[in-house]
Amino acid sequence: MKELEKIAADIFQQHGLSFKNAERAGGWTNAVWFNGDCVLRLSTQQNTDRIRRETEKCKMLPQSVGYPINIAAGVTNGHEWTLSKRIQGRVLSDVWANLNWTEKAETVRQVFQIIDSVHSVDIAKVEHLTLRRAWYNAFDKNKSFADTERYAKQNMFTAGQARSLHDMLERFYKWHTGVTPVFNHGDITMDNLIWHDGNVVSLLDFEHSVIAPPQLDLHSMVNEFISGNEAEREYIESIKDLYKALLSNESEIDLLTGYSFLFYQHFFESWLEEPEGEIEQCGAYQKLLSISNGEYLSELL
Repeated sequence: MKELEKIAADIFQQHGLSFKNAERAGGWTNAVWFNGDCVLRLSTQQNTDRIRRETEKCKMLPQSVGYPINIAAGVTNGHEWTLSKRIQGRVLSDVWANLNWTEKAETVRQVFQIIDSVHSVDIAKVEHLTLRRAWYNAFDKNKSFADTERYAKQNMFTAGQARSLHDMLERFYKWHTGVTPVFNHGDITMDNLIWHDGNVVSLLDFEHSVIAPPQLDLHSMVNEFISGNEAEREYIESIKDLYKALLSNESEIDLLTGYSFLFYQHFFESWLEEPEGEIEQCGAYQKLLSISNGEYLSELL
């Protein structure tokens, strides 16, 4: 980290800012610092082009997405970086628990409006900068089928559940490559959304954006904003129309279910590598069971 801090200090100095005033923020693949009205994102790995690709493709985003204005970008000692204007506000994850159900519903409506803007981007202009796979899965049909067979052989799923998953995946892969794709954010989380004075003002971090059907992003919206808690019933009813707009036929339902399966499978496989407790205690496994039993998102589907 000391090397990254030195690079950050040099970048800030070049732009008249002192590293002493910098505040370290979150980030997985990138180190992030706030400094006054600026944000510095610095790749923790050398010789990557993720930040460059994100900077280029985000030039195509509508203003309504609220993506930060870029000040400068470069590469120092093999580490990519970008310096941008800081968006005023807090990440949505910091405020979500304090919102009432009406405020949460309005927030979700605003996020859907932003996602609609993202999906409107002309993919011909960003396709060469964008992935064809999600960060959690390579969309390998043969591997997906092999995985479900392995689950059945190891008695994690019954033969009937395995057949159900196989049929679901068969339909998913048919539609995944057979319907018109859009530009997806690919990693919508509350940590990537900026909330300020009652409004969602920005969607950040397009590093994992994907060319795919829009149900890929819809899955993220389900995962972030619907937990299935009984207390959510009225809240879900008030926002159901947003989800239903992208679930109007069997193909769209198959796509959402497929992306959900592949997402939770990623975390289930991680659990299998280092099991903690009984398999029934694994949340990802319970989600996969729900999908295999046809119970997943019954309030929506």
